[in-house]
Amino acid sequence: MKKKLLIFGKNGFVAKELKILLLKKKIQHHFISSKEIDLIKISSAKKLLKFNELYNVVFLSAITPDKGKDENIFLKNISMINNFFKYFNLNSINHFTYISSDAVYSMKEKIIDEETSTAPDDLYGMMHLVREKICQSKIAIQKLLILRPTIIYGKNDTHNSYGPNRFVRQLRDNKNIILFGKGLDVRDHIFVKDVVRIINDFSIRGISGVFNIATGKSYKFKEVAKKIMKILIKYKDLDYIATKGIVTERFFNVKKLRKKINFNLTFLDKGFKNYL
Repeated sequence: MKKKLLIFGKNGFVAKELKILLLKKKIQHHFISSKEIDLIKISSAKKLLKFNELYNVVFLSAITPDKGKDENIFLKNISMINNFFKYFNLNSINHFTYISSDAVYSMKEKIIDEETSTAPDDLYGMMHLVREKICQSKIAIQKLLILRPTIIYGKNDTHNSYGPNRFVRQLRDNKNIILFGKGLDVRDHIFVKDVVRIINDFSIRGISGVFNIATGKSYKFKEVAKKIMKILIKYKDLDYIATKGIVTERFFNVKKLRKKINFNLTFLDKGFKNYL
């Protein structure tokens, strides 16, 4: 018997794309928004007591960096996961997927795989790492899946974070793309449709463990900007904001992920054509 998919987080970037996929595949699911259950508030979190079936849970709920990265946001995010486990019946969890972030790794790490030590550089990365630890303390290892995506791009982005989504917005607003430094920082970028396929597929198959979600191919932000301009046929100037930081590079070894997925990851050129 297939377990019902219960997703916490309804209005975010990944949640909206996951909703499209689940409807297309006619998979039984239920999204919980903060309006339905505000996990920060104990009085609202107590509504979790009503869930008494067996579920595959996906936890997307988080206050994202665009809303702030200070200690207040950190504590609210920790409260959300604490209140979830305080009031949700653990016996109702058949499988639990936590969507973390590659921010749990230090930017000093150039080549990353799942064995790379976690050492966050900021409170956002630390928040995800603490949440991971809380999940590991509550959920049996064979039921717990932790996914750490790199920069996600695609339609319906709500964060406007530095990278493809912001560059597209700038061009469509007839503005120049703004790059930090000289645009030489190097990152991997993952297509949102790949992310939600992995979430859905791994949850249904009951896969456990920790997986980085990336393509294995990284680009300079300047290269990313030029690829977008070429597709949109908008050859604008590139503006630069001086930074004091050194150029950072991040490359992912995704062998562990590739062994589990049953489709080809979308590289940047193909992903941009689909997106744009």
